[in-house]
Formats: sequence, structure tokens, C-alpha cells
Amino acid sequence: MKANVGLLILHLAFWCMLLLPAVFFKLNAPSSFSSNFYYRMLINNLLLIGIFYVNAYYLFPVVFKRKNWLLYVVLVIATLVVAYFISKYVETDVFPPKRRWKRSFFPDLFGYLFIVGISCSYRIVVDYLKNQKLAKEKENENLKTELSFLRSQVSPHFMFNVLNNLVSLARKKSDKMEPALLQLSTLLRYMLYEGNDSRITIAQEISYLQGYINLQKLRFGDDVEVQFSATGETGDFVLEPMILIPFVENAFKHGMGTVERPKIKIDLTVKGKVLTFEVVNDVAPETDTKDKSHGIGLANTKRRLELLYGQNQELQITKSERTYRVYLKIIEHD
Repeated sequence: MKANVGLLILHLAFWCMLLLPAVFFKLNAPSSFSSNFYYRMLINNLLLIGIFYVNAYYLFPVVFKRKNWLLYVVLVIATLVVAYFISKYVETDVFPPKRRWKRSFFPDLFGYLFIVGISCSYRIVVDYLKNQKLAKEKENENLKTELSFLRSQVSPHFMFNVLNNLVSLARKKSDKMEPALLQLSTLLRYMLYEGNDSRITIAQEISYLQGYINLQKLRFGDDVEVQFSATGETGDFVLEPMILIPFVENAFKHGMGTVERPKIKIDLTVKGKVLTFEVVNDVAPETDTKDKSHGIGLANTKRRLELLYGQNQELQITKSERTYRVYLKIIEHD
């Protein structure tokens, strides 16, 4: 709607500029000067406007673009001839000049052809912009569909890992089963509500991460050392929900059982519109972190980051002999 209004204003401005000389002449011409000249100028300009719209909105898009080129040439010539005879009739019979002269067709022809060229160029540009917009909308729709599919994979993947925790506690007949279920209910509530939002605050995501870490601590107890810090301006920053959790899941999954009492260090910092997130966990030298579920989770997250943030994100994943490190930077955009 806004684009249509803008285009209408542009058209009105252009034609006002075309008609302005006639108006200016009318207002400033000496009283002895015949006003017929003003009316002829005004009508000739209106004929040019008519030629523009006939060609731009009918002849070119309907006839020329259907490859009826001969018919297009015939119709353009017919339109110009009609315009010429209307102009000639106005000049000779409606608003005749004081002194008559023999009128040549060619000066008018050049003016008409110029308007035809302008209208063709206008139509080409308008169609190009329209096609670009449609292509962009289709691309965005495809990206939304892909993103929805990727997000739909996150929850089952997460639930599979969480249920493994509960199974482990159940087998041990641990008294931590009840608090673990309560913690799980909190995480599920987040997934059902905030997890379906397009954007959430970083404070909500931090709370979710902390809940997941607490659940893991209930399972592993003192067998793991976890350091989690969230610093900076964590009030207003917004991001895609559940975009950080796969990296924390991965740290627990591949840190536990590979070394004795592994360390997992998670640092989240927000400075203005920039978020940095780093996860470092211990691994044994021979540990292979490229199993199937690991690949699904991280490949999913990488693709989501690309779709959502494009050049406004940077992801580095490095593995040394004894540590696995993930570094993510996200620049918030509107």
C-alpha cells in the first residue's frame, strides 16, 4: 500500500513538472498574447501523458511482452497518428493561432517517440522491481519453511537427551528424580511457550540454560565441574529461542565419560548489540565428537544461525588435544 502511494506521488510530481511550463506561461504571458497558445500547450502535454500510460500499461506489457512485435509496432504507430490528429484538430479548429503556418508531423513524431521510449523504460524498471520483490518474498517464505523445520527438530533432539538423564536417575533409584522432573517441567514450559516465539530476551535464554545445567548437575553431581557466567547488558538483547542450548548439550554429552571429573566452562557476554558465547569442555585425546546425533544438532544450529543472522554471526568450533571449544558471536539486527 505504501509503495503504491509513493508511486502515485512520483507520477503526480513528474506530470506536474511537465505541465508547469504551460501554467507558468499562462500566469506570466502579456495580456495581448492569445491564450489559445496556452491551451494548445496544455492539451499537447495531456496527449503525451495519454501516450505514456497507453504504452506503459497496455501496449508494452500486454502486446510486446507476449512477443506480438509486429502488432505492437502497428498499435504504437496508430496511437501516435491518433494523437497527432487530435493535436492538429485542436490547433486548427478549437484553439487556432492568430497566424497559421504549415505544420510538420516530424517534430511531433520525435516528441511522441521519446515518450514511448520513456514509458517502455519505466515499464521495464517497474516489472524488474516487482519480480525482484516477488523473488525475495518467495525466498523469505522458503527460508521460513526451512527454519520452521529446523526448529521442529530441536525439541525432539533436546528431549531425547533429557530423557536419557531421567532414565539414568531412575535406574539408580535416586532421590533426585523428583527435583529432576520438576526441573524438566520448567524446561518443557519454556519449549512450549517461549520456544515458539520468533524472538526472546537473552534473560529468558539464560534462565533456560541455567535450568538445563541444573538438571545435568542432578544427574552427574560432583562428577562434573560446571562454571556458568552471564555478564553485560542482558536486559534488552533479543535472539532466536534455543539457539544456544545445543552447544551446552554437546559439552555435557562429549565431556562426560571421557575424562575424570571434566570441566565445562560457559561464558555469555552482552555488550550493546553484540553477544558472545563461549563453551569449553574437557575431552580425552582419542574422543571422536562426530557421532550422528552430534552432527544433527550442530548442523541444525549452524544452518539456523546462517538463516537468521547471515553475516551478523560468527561461529568457531575448534578441538585441541584435550579441549573442545565453541565460540559464537551474534550481532543483533532489526
